[in-house]
Amino acid sequence: MDKVIDDWLWIDYHDRINVLVQDPNSSKDNPSFLILKQTKYALSSEVSLAVVGGIVEPYGEEPPDAAKREVYEELHVTCNSWTPLGRYRTDVNRGMGWIHPFLARDCKYGEFDDGSGEPSNADVGAHDMEKQNVQSMTLSEVKVSVMNQKFIEVQWSNTVALAMLHLM
Repeated sequence: MDKVIDDWLWIDYHDRINVLVQDPNSSKDNPSFLILKQTKYALSSEVSLAVVGGIVEPYGEEPPDAAKREVYEELHVTCNSWTPLGRYRTDVNRGMGWIHPFLARDCKYGEFDDGSGEPSNADVGAHDMEKQNVQSMTLSEVKVSVMNQKFIEVQWSNTVALAMLHLM
């Protein structure tokens, strides 16, 4: 950058991850994916499809570790194959951190550990204020949904579209 504008609005925000997660009940040759159907504050009453997402903890956590943690926290799933899909600035004029999208495959359900030492039967997203439901969608259904703008948040649609390109 050649010039610094002293009063320019710059937002220093956490880096984030988004992950398209293969359904553990599907195969590599015929994959389905775990998709969240949810509302968010900025969507008013509109419902959107979504992928797993969250922040990269600012004190030393790396994006792949954050992705694995969030997938486990939100879906109770662990995955053996992780494909990083890049690193993207959220707002090139204002900052807003970076997004690190991933594709997670070869997944299995695991026992959820909430840190208490006791198994938990917590619902997915129980700690979030927004309502969300998990559904399994075939590769074809996910492709149609991203093309029809059903992933309303740009970070989610970016992650899904990049994963679809990778799977071609």
